[in-house]
Amino acid sequence: MVKEKTVSVIINAYNEEDDISDCLDSLVEQAYDDFELVVIDDGSTDDTLGVVRRYSDKFNLKTHRTEHIGLKKARKVGVKQSSGDIIVNVDADEILEPDFLENILEPFKDEKVGSVGGVIKSFGKGWVTNGYGTLNEIFYSLRDEGEEAEWVQGGCSAYRRTALEDVGGLPAEKVSLDKDTSWRMKDSGWKVILKKDAIVHHKDPQTLKSVMKREHKIGKREYHLLKRHSSRSSWKEVSRFYPLCGIVLLGLSIFYLPLLILLAVGALLTYLTVFYMVVKNIENAKFGTSLKSWIVLTFINLGWSIGYLRSAFGS
Repeated sequence: MVKEKTVSVIINAYNEEDDISDCLDSLVEQAYDDFELVVIDDGSTDDTLGVVRRYSDKFNLKTHRTEHIGLKKARKVGVKQSSGDIIVNVDADEILEPDFLENILEPFKDEKVGSVGGVIKSFGKGWVTNGYGTLNEIFYSLRDEGEEAEWVQGGCSAYRRTALEDVGGLPAEKVSLDKDTSWRMKDSGWKVILKKDAIVHHKDPQTLKSVMKREHKIGKREYHLLKRHSSRSSWKEVSRFYPLCGIVLLGLSIFYLPLLILLAVGALLTYLTVFYMVVKNIENAKFGTSLKSWIVLTFINLGWSIGYLRSAFGS
């Protein structure tokens, strides 16, 4: 726990009237309660700010309204409006476990720690959300806790203000905010930590269309990110193009049928990889979990690769 440091929790919200009260209720229940709460209303057209102000007697609350400028710019406004030595970012549609703040703040006792990330777990109805959540669990199981964390996710993250200032603040460019900030901190000698007991629950996509829409945006940002951090490009990015390659092979198979065999083998190999990871990392996985996860993963990578290529070709 960080008692000697002041703490600001920042929520950026856009039309979150229906969800933000759940987030605020979970903040009321935090074991660590010595923080200021800064809510940036990003030009909402509903009563988001009205809902927030009903909690004015429960927090040391600051609110600030902007025109609709988007999440990345709104996060920068939140940092500017806050005063804490430690800045904690959460999303308005998240529910925090009661010890989230206590756990995510603990590593800052080490003065070399610049950023700490927690774990985002999915909640919601439907098989798409279930598959998305399973993939998230696998994702976190593959990441090391401690100094070796490559990056932290923005909607479940904390930054030391001096470290953030040292690397020039949150990015203004069209890049993936989470990875860019983490990588700049690591390059400047700050530690980036993953704290697996700092847990939030996030409302994730319930349809394949919404999955693709989200990942399309991420893909566009990550093209610019990897252009800026070219030394961090790897085979991982290339592997994400497999659904798009599959579509191309399917089209070419009209002219050369044996390509269907190559397509089938590729699909089987990707499915078996997902099946292995589900069996290895997910306790009590239900029948069909790996199939759901494989379908969702395919659409995740399809959306990502299309977004990446659109940025690469300037659209």
